Amino acid sequence: MGKKQPRDRGNRNGGMRPGQPTASQHPTAGRARLSSAAFATKRPEGQTSMAALVEEIQQVAAEAQVVLAVGDEPTSDAAELERAWHLYRALAKRAADHADALMMQGNRLRSERSEFDTAVVRQTEEAAALQEEREILDARAALLDRKEGELSDREQEAERRFAERRLEAGRELEAWLADQRREAAEALDTDRHAWQTRWTEAQRRLTDAQADLDQRKSDLARCERDLRSERARLDDDREDAAQLKAALKEQQGSRGERFEREVADRIGQLARQMEDDRRRITALTAGNESLSARLTEYDTALASLGGMTLEQVVERMTQLRAENARLVEENATAPRADARMLEQLQQQVMQLAADNEELVRERGELESALQRDRIAVNERQNYLEANNWLRAANSQLQQLLNEEAAKLNATAQAGREGHAFPACSVMDQEFGTPQPHVPHVPELSELVEQMQAVIRQENGLSYRQLDLRLVLAGMAMSRLHLYQGISGIGKTGLAQALATAFGSTSSVSVVPVQAGWRDPQDLMGYYNSFDRIFYESEFTKALYRAQCPAFRDRPFFIVLDEMNLSHPEQYFSGVLSALAIKNQPRLALTTAPIKNPPKLVIDGTHIAIPDNVWFIGTANHDETTVGFADKTYDRAFVLELPWQHPNLPESMATPQDALAHRGLSRAFTEAQAAYSAQAASIIDFLDNNWRRRLAEELRIGWGNRLELQIQAFTPVIVAAGGSPGEALDHLLSTRILRSVRGRYDIHADTLDTLRTDLLESLRQFDSIHEPTSTRQLLDDEIRSRGRQ
Repeated sequence: MGKKQPRDRGNRNGGMRPGQPTASQHPTAGRARLSSAAFATKRPEGQTSMAALVEEIQQVAAEAQVVLAVGDEPTSDAAELERAWHLYRALAKRAADHADALMMQGNRLRSERSEFDTAVVRQTEEAAALQEEREILDARAALLDRKEGELSDREQEAERRFAERRLEAGRELEAWLADQRREAAEALDTDRHAWQTRWTEAQRRLTDAQADLDQRKSDLARCERDLRSERARLDDDREDAAQLKAALKEQQGSRGERFEREVADRIGQLARQMEDDRRRITALTAGNESLSARLTEYDTALASLGGMTLEQVVERMTQLRAENARLVEENATAPRADARMLEQLQQQVMQLAADNEELVRERGELESALQRDRIAVNERQNYLEANNWLRAANSQLQQLLNEEAAKLNATAQAGREGHAFPACSVMDQEFGTPQPHVPHVPELSELVEQMQAVIRQENGLSYRQLDLRLVLAGMAMSRLHLYQGISGIGKTGLAQALATAFGSTSSVSVVPVQAGWRDPQDLMGYYNSFDRIFYESEFTKALYRAQCPAFRDRPFFIVLDEMNLSHPEQYFSGVLSALAIKNQPRLALTTAPIKNPPKLVIDGTHIAIPDNVWFIGTANHDETTVGFADKTYDRAFVLELPWQHPNLPESMATPQDALAHRGLSRAFTEAQAAYSAQAASIIDFLDNNWRRRLAEELRIGWGNRLELQIQAFTPVIVAAGGSPGEALDHLLSTRILRSVRGRYDIHADTLDTLRTDLLESLRQFDSIHEPTSTRQLLDDEIRSRGRQ
């Protein structure tokens, strides 16, 4: 602080008066040094209390008293005055140390702000502590203001005393002391202003922290309400499941009981029927025995007939009748005994025939009864099989319920003990090692030619160098790209081919957009507080993979396929807001820190958007899609792909090694520095020639964002082999005149006149490039109004 002190011209102790104590022997100085040493060794850590601040003020006052005491002693010795000045310098150093302590307090306040992020669960105590801290800081401010006033008064008094002694010591010493005093005063003023600035900044940060805390309180209250509603819904679901399970068990029990009763009844009926059948079988057996006896008699009779069968007996009887008739005719006079015997034989034959018919009938009845019994037994078997099936189904359902409960418990246990981000945690291990890449990027014009050849060879797609120059310049202008054109033209293919052209086919991820997306959670995923797992979406996993060490220094592309199937301003709003932040943009994943987060999740709640990521949205315009809002177009680089791919000749391209993102960014920066004049000429051309006319005739205007985009976009176009007119033509058609589309309040004559004047002006600005994009846009709008 100040100039280097000159050495004493004589011996330091030789110039003292006899009997005068040295500065080290002075009792007050000794106490001051002791107090200063104690202050140096006992400097408080953490938050300085009010008592410590009062003690510091008392120490500074003691040092000032030492200075005044030394200054009051009459002396004309220059060495004595120099020692007094050294004491004054010590006092100034103490003030500087106190200013450093205040700076440390400001640093601690900044660290306290970072701790507010973890204070959601303790918001009541934190709010009270913050209020108490603010009161302490207000008290400190008052004490420091008072201390500064006292120091200023004492400084003025010391300067008056030193002025009297400097007059005695000589003009040379007076001038030297004046310079030192002025430097000290300037340093003190600088420190005071710096402290005031820090204090204002601390107040502002405290205010912002309080607002942030209030916002977090409201978010926490909302989350608690959502959690309570979710818990209530879950309780309802569990109650419904319990009721359903109970109803199922009751229904199964009632069905089982009813089935058991039916089976028992049926078994009883079958038992009774079987008993009846047994009685019938007994009766039939008795009848069968009688029939058997009769059959025995019949067999005996047949045996008596010589073992002839019934047919033979009938035949024999016929023969006998015939013979009998003959004998009757021959022996009309035969005795009566032979006639009676023949009649008996005829009656026996008729009885045997009737018995045979009865046996056949009874046999048929027995066979019918046996068939009915078999049917009854089959029915009982079917009932038993159905009962067994129901029991097996009930057992299987119970097993499924137990398995689902086990899975649910296992999932909850995994969420409590495992990783909340399972896929991202795996990436920490899989992509934790940086991959080799080429730090040097060729000239941008060579890079465009190389991109065209590699895409043609590796992907089979053909793109004009004009389109590839625009894409390369768009990467320098914006992190959000919109590729538009008819379906099947190769919009997604171009986005994927860019990764191939830059030498890393794995540095791209395609995220299909769904028509029902309405909330950022649809894009990012969501945290299940019951399972304690964050269900990562493809977008979140791609964003995390892009910042892993294996991809951190490579250009990475996240493709939102069919981006306008839903409103990007709804599900993509968080990304749009984050991209507007230049310093470390990040996205919120959860409202409260998650246990055991992956390495790259910030504070357990946020994920960063690394600077090596570009978001590419492909868009069709038909009845299934929605239009982009103006704020999306204003922040994006827009590319209209032609309807047909150019017919390029086959060319052999050397496989491209992975380019470094830092090298590509360096190439963009060098181009912007080398060709900044071309960007300035475009800005001047628009401001001087067309800003007022477009505002009056078409009500079209632009702000600082467009100028910044021109400054980033135009130099890369020129460095890649294009011209300023090419850049101006693209920006006019996609950024400025885009709002003319669909505005039928603009008359066709106005557009026709504008077209003629604008094309002529663009040709004068750059005679090399023909403004085809601007002419095509205006021609389409004029035709849509019925003009050819």
